[in-house]
Amino acid sequence: MSIESLKTLLRPELAQLSPYRVPPAPPEVRLDANESPFPLPPEARARIAAALHTAELHRYPDGRATRLRGALARGLGGSPAEYVLGAGSDELIASLATAMSRPRAGAERPVVLIPEPTFVMYRMTSQVHGWEPVGVPLDDAWDLDADAMAEAMERTQPNLVYYAIPNNPTGNCFARDTVESLVDAFPDTLHVIDEAYGAYSGQSFATFAEERPHCALMGTLSKVGFAGIRVGWVRIHEELSAELEKVRQPFNLNTASQIIATLALTDLAPLLEEQVTSIVAEREGLAGELSRHEALHCYPSAANFLLVRYAGDIPTLCQTLLEHEIAVRQFSSGDSRLRSCIRITIGTPEENARLVQALRDILG
Repeated sequence: MSIESLKTLLRPELAQLSPYRVPPAPPEVRLDANESPFPLPPEARARIAAALHTAELHRYPDGRATRLRGALARGLGGSPAEYVLGAGSDELIASLATAMSRPRAGAERPVVLIPEPTFVMYRMTSQVHGWEPVGVPLDDAWDLDADAMAEAMERTQPNLVYYAIPNNPTGNCFARDTVESLVDAFPDTLHVIDEAYGAYSGQSFATFAEERPHCALMGTLSKVGFAGIRVGWVRIHEELSAELEKVRQPFNLNTASQIIATLALTDLAPLLEEQVTSIVAEREGLAGELSRHEALHCYPSAANFLLVRYAGDIPTLCQTLLEHEIAVRQFSSGDSRLRSCIRITIGTPEENARLVQALRDILG
């Protein structure tokens, strides 16, 4: 069989997609990936090294990640059985797409409802799994359009709805009363609230979700200092978590990631909280500096990044910043409103100062 004939066996949805790519050879100042800018201090690295020193790397990992799920339950609430773990949020989005994929009666494909613009993997993963993604545009303030969301839910009867709170790439938190009213109005849909950036917002839907079995919470350590270990979770009703466990790959979290993530949620938690506080302070300071330029408009942010509208040519600005060894995020596809914007991850004080100076040089 030739390659061309083998390609006829690929999912037709793949023809509509492009791979998720990261830029090669990153510059000195990386303000484009929404990571924490702070490396771990030596004492934290020593604590991790000591824990890894005794790890039995010749054995398979704990397939249930017992200690890690226990740490999550103690730190975030609920029981360990409510937590399903994955390699970052991405794997959990794929697990939900696999497990919750039975179409509604009379429908050809399951539907996922997505307020947009938002995290691209909600749409991409659903398409890869043969779902029908239905996007609902956010309003002019990047908030949920309550009427449009309710109409779309009534019309399409989605299996899943995703709410990123704070939202990426807009940085804002959706109005809480709107989210709560939608969740309560449509109890036959699984509503997934993604709190990947929740540490920077000072709010959570944990208490709200605990009272509603059709509401799940996603979280990750990737945005608070541990992007490299790829650990995420979804907290979901035990009857549904038992089903998600059936589609989770065995040993999907390696031993090192489990050990480090458990430390991040316990011994190292105070350090991460200090770093989050520093990033929030830097966010406010950077927003003030950028607002001095008439060509720039900063949208309010509750995350570890800023969405900034620029009155000039975005590709030229980004290329010029790269010449200053600074990377920011630009948007060449998706919601047309984003094409006049850049997304700037909050860096260290030194990195933020370097960005400010570069923009002064570029914009005058």
